[in-house]
Order: sequence, then structure tokens, then C-alpha cells
Amino acid sequence: MSAPTMCQFAKDGLWEQAWSFPSDRPPSLPELDGYLAHRTEVAFEAFFGPAFFGVRLSGTTSEVKAFGIKCLNALSAQSWFFDALRREIGCPGLGQKPDFAEIGCVNAWRSIGAFRMTELPPTVSEFELLWSLVCDSPVGRDTDHAKAIEFAFKHPIEHWFGIPISVEGGPNLVSKTLLASADQALIRWRHGRFL
Repeated sequence: MSAPTMCQFAKDGLWEQAWSFPSDRPPSLPELDGYLAHRTEVAFEAFFGPAFFGVRLSGTTSEVKAFGIKCLNALSAQSWFFDALRREIGCPGLGQKPDFAEIGCVNAWRSIGAFRMTELPPTVSEFELLWSLVCDSPVGRDTDHAKAIEFAFKHPIEHWFGIPISVEGGPNLVSKTLLASADQALIRWRHGRFL
């Protein structure tokens, strides 16, 4: 398994203002403390090229600070990041079925909006309707941001993994082929073959 290439924290779901840094040069604990500034919610994402894994915690300011430290601690494991993250915060789990999936714009999830899916994976007949609805959505019409599908889990802590569904270097439109093959990534994930 490869090590994360880049990481980021976001407060209050504002991914458009995420604090990004290379995974091999994480912030110091005083920098993290200054960034969190007594927050009661923060999310962390680790990128593996265009794919990513994220986790969010809401709690007391001390719980949020401890969570941020645990995320940074997991980075020190590099290629064993997911094993370290499981030890630190208890996820990702194996074999878990996602609660839902969303299609969105990377780092613009809130400002552009997301397209939520509850049936995973869609049947062949449902896929054509899904494709039409995605193309007509704000996410599907956006050409400024890379697109991803996130598979989201609520337990044991809110977490997700995202895979790209737009072609790198292309016009940033959702790729029908990549969207159709997203269920294969979900199968690999559920069998422990992480990003």
C-alpha cells in the first residue's frame, strides 16, 4: 500500500478553506493547536494521488485536539497509514457497507453541492437514470473542479473514502465510465484493499 501524498484539515466542513500540507511534512503540535483554536468539530483527509480517505469528529475542544494529534500520529506510519489510523481512532473497518454515497467536487463539496445516492451499487437499469440525474445536477454541470464519489460510513466514527470520477487533466466532467466502475472500488475497499 502506498503512503499518503498530501493531507488536509477542514473546520466546520469548509473544504474550500482546507489547511493542506505534504504528508511527509505535517504541522507541529503548536501549529495544530493554533489552527484548531478551540474548535468542537474538525475533519481530516489523506490523499493517495486523486483518491482520498477522510474522517470527522465533533466533540469537546480537548477531544477534537486529541483527534487531530491522532490523525497526525497515523501519518508517521506512511505505508501503514490505515493500520495506524485504525489503532488511533478505530476506523476504517473491514467489510462495512457504506451508509450512502455522494458525488461531489473535490474541495468544493459545500459550495457546489453534492449528489447523494442511497442505493449502492445501482442496478444496470437504475444506472442510466442516475447518470442522467448526475449530468443535470450542479455537480454534473461544474467544469472547474475535479469530481469524486465518496462512500460514507457513520460508525464507529464518521468517515469516508473517495475515488476520482473525472479524468485528470480533462474538462473536469463526471466520467460515465469511471462512475460505472466505482462499485469495483467499493468491493475492494470492503475486502480491506484500501486506496
